[in-house]
Order: sequence, then structure tokens, then C-alpha cells
Amino acid sequence: MVIKGTMELKEIEVSKIYPNWFQPRKEFNKEKLQELTESILSNGLINPITIKEWRGKYMIVSGERRWRAHKLAKLKTIQAFVKEYKDDGQFMIDSLIENIHREDLTPTEKGKFCLKIKKQMGLKNSEELAKYLKIPHQRISNWLEVLEYGKKLPVQAKNVSPTIIYETQGLPEKERIQLIKKAVKEDFGGSKMRELVRTIKKSDEPTKKALLSGRVTIEQVKNEPVPEPIELERTANNIGDDILTDMSNLDFHINELMEDVNPADLSKSKMQRLMTTSGLLVRKHLLRLIYFLKERGIKPDPIIGALIKANGKI
Repeated sequence: MVIKGTMELKEIEVSKIYPNWFQPRKEFNKEKLQELTESILSNGLINPITIKEWRGKYMIVSGERRWRAHKLAKLKTIQAFVKEYKDDGQFMIDSLIENIHREDLTPTEKGKFCLKIKKQMGLKNSEELAKYLKIPHQRISNWLEVLEYGKKLPVQAKNVSPTIIYETQGLPEKERIQLIKKAVKEDFGGSKMRELVRTIKKSDEPTKKALLSGRVTIEQVKNEPVPEPIELERTANNIGDDILTDMSNLDFHINELMEDVNPADLSKSKMQRLMTTSGLLVRKHLLRLIYFLKERGIKPDPIIGALIKANGKI
């Protein structure tokens, strides 16, 4: 890609250098950048940056943090290797490969770069990409998975370890997302995730739900089985009791309003809302309930029937 014998070390003016538009890093830690600036001021630049000529000036191939640190230190020049390229496509590939091997980039940034290289080179799949970059295929798969799952989580993808995502493979999508969120929230690593997934896969449904929700830990599951939650069957009598209880509560609150508090505290607008809303809702639901009971052969008390008829047909 790079024409051999066309790289030389030069002292270049900082102001004549532009950042690389293929730079994978989108955020630069201010504290670490300040530390690098102080180190350069104290010890000088240990590793020169790499640049290419571009429109009468220069563009960074690798070393943008070092260039930014020079700007922050207000240094006028920086040591740089100047490379020549056959075309912009080859420069892009070289730039991407230079950056993809950096350890301080997030998995998301590396995943995005992998996709760019794959598209630029017309590679069919991640296996071909792995051979081209001379990187284990599993590592690239992990970066791409972090990139994909970062879109589905309420946290930045850079906070998700690639190992965490890799260990959740084979689980249903919903459970997988839930576990990744759990790992980020509780800040645990790949080994715990591996054990958690292994336990979930061999657990029954109640235990699985308990583990996912955090009601029990792996240790508790190992020591004793999780009892299946008891779900009581709802009967018509249960619902009838609830209705009667709610009516009793309504009666209590009406009495409380009329007898135990100062009615002057109730605003006119609030009174109007109570009148309209309670009148409409109570009548509506009372009629529904009475129709339901009548259809099943239950006749309402004559007094109740007379009261309802007085306010509308039944």
C-alpha cells in the first residue's frame, strides 16, 4: 500500500497539520491529554507522528493525540514521518490499519473501523477481514457485536466489555440484553458473566427469572433450588370481594370529605371535577355491573332499581 522508501522524518509546523477524517476516536480524555502534554514538555516527543502531504499541507495518519498535545502546549513544530501514497484509497486503508491496533480505542470505535475497511476493500465477511488485518476472527466479531449491541442499550457501548457480550451468545435476545444491562449496572466482568450464563442455561424457568431479575445470586442457586412462586387463581368471588372493598373505600372517603375536613378547603374547580367525573363513572360502571348480574338471573333490590330508573333507563 505504501510506496517503499518514501518515508522520512521531518520537523513540521503544527499549524500546517490537519486531523485525519478517518480518525476512529470521537472523544479525547481531557485529563489524559493534559498528562501527555506535560510529559512532552518534560521529556520531549518519544514517538513521532505519521502524516501525509495533503493540499499543500499535511494530514495525520496516526498520532492525533500527540499532535493535540503539541497544540495544547503551544509548541510550534512537531516531529513527523511523512509518507507518500499512491492514492487516497490506499491512504485510508493504511490509516485505518494504523489505528485498529491501538489498545486505547473503545471496542465500538474499532468495530466502526472494521466496517469501513471491509467496505473499502470489498471484503465479503469478517473472516476475510480478519485475514487482511492479521487479527483473530473472534476479536473482530466481538468488536462488531459491541457496536451492534451498543445501539440497543441505554448506556454507551464503550462501557460494555466485548467479553461480556461474547459470553451471552446463545441466549434469547431479550435475556441477552437484560444480562448485558445487568453487567454494566453491577460492573462485573467476563468470568462472572460466563458463570451466570452457564447457570441460567441449565436452570428451570423460575430460577432463570430469579437470576435475571437479581432476586437470587448464583451462590444461592448452587446451595438450594429457588421455589416456584405461588400464583393464586383469581375467581369470580375474589373479584366480587375487590369490588365491594373498593365501594367501601369510596364510602369512607366520601364520609371523610363531608364530615371530617373543612369543606371550604375544596376549591370550586375541584368540586366541579368531582361532580362530573364521579357522577359519570359511577353510573356507567354501576349500570354495566347490574346488566351483567341481570343477564345471569340476579334481580336488583327494588329500592336500588328504583333509584337507577329515576336517573335513566336500565
